[in-house]
Amino acid sequence: MKKACKLLLLMLICSFMSSCWDAKKLDDLYLVYGIGIDISQENPARYLVTIAAPTIHPEAKEPKIEISSEGTSLRNAQDNIQNKANRRITYANTKIFFIGEETAKRGIEKHIDSLLRDPEGRGTIRLLVSEGRAVDLMQIDPPATPLVSLYIADMLRQGHETSTIPFTTLRRFNNALKTDGIEPVIPFLKYGNKPSEFLINNISLFNQDKMIGKLDGIESFTFMVLTGEIQDGFMTLSYPLGDMDEHPVLSLRVIGNKSQVRTEIKDSKFHIYHEISLTTHISEYTSSESVFGEKIIKSMEQAANLHLEAICDKLIRKLQSQYKNDNIGYGRYVKVNHPESFDGDNWNEQFSQAVIHIKPNVRIQMVGTMR
Repeated sequence: MKKACKLLLLMLICSFMSSCWDAKKLDDLYLVYGIGIDISQENPARYLVTIAAPTIHPEAKEPKIEISSEGTSLRNAQDNIQNKANRRITYANTKIFFIGEETAKRGIEKHIDSLLRDPEGRGTIRLLVSEGRAVDLMQIDPPATPLVSLYIADMLRQGHETSTIPFTTLRRFNNALKTDGIEPVIPFLKYGNKPSEFLINNISLFNQDKMIGKLDGIESFTFMVLTGEIQDGFMTLSYPLGDMDEHPVLSLRVIGNKSQVRTEIKDSKFHIYHEISLTTHISEYTSSESVFGEKIIKSMEQAANLHLEAICDKLIRKLQSQYKNDNIGYGRYVKVNHPESFDGDNWNEQFSQAVIHIKPNVRIQMVGTMR
């Protein structure tokens, strides 16, 4: 009898614990999927923050709601936005933090810190720097979904899977910002020929928390190769090597990427040896010449190695000479291997003087044809 009473009491207690005390209905909330931040046009000392959320209610006139407000900081502007809303705003579902170009150049550390401190904030929120102003981007209606936040979130995922942009989240940016020997990067969005056409194959370079430049097109792919983030992608070159307008085009699909870095000090200079191995398939070859045969495959691999070495050297020279900024992260290896010579405060200057040796190793695994 006592056991039965205890069991009944336990079931009664569990019934009171079956729901959350602070639960709210979806109809009472605005689920924010995207936050944008710009410098105020009226007062450059203030920020304009924009949020976008689906209206959810079936009788709503519009499928989404956008609210903007200014403030002295991101959090202050968010509080001002809440004062304009007829529902409780929650950021637990936020997918993207849109950063206007001018805001990125001014510095974003305090905004990143604010989002990470928010109890509803998630370190997995993706970051994106927008050409122009973030508020203009968030007002666009993309063709596939009413919320540009969801559309671009899918584009960012796809862009990383095809190895054109890095996977940058709040947490990853903050880690790079706080780590000696590497500078952060964030994907950069450019507009296409139409207002709703977006190009996400560019990378914004940061020195500390300030944007200082961009990488475009082939430079973005090269950056992904150098950082070892290649998952899938294409490398196109003329073969035999020469003018692309006069020679057949060889396109290789990259299906595997290994990277190995070693360092040494020689003649009072840092020497960085970077070996890059790519496993590829032939995706396109616009010549009628047969690709069957070890000799031509070896020749193609040699041409691909020369091409890869050239584009890597060009990007590294740009980072060393034009920006003096180690966004690749070579300093992390120098810090581990030569702690007595590594200068965390002045590593970018040391990086600009380092001698970097690229050793590519491209292997063609499949020719992709039956002819």
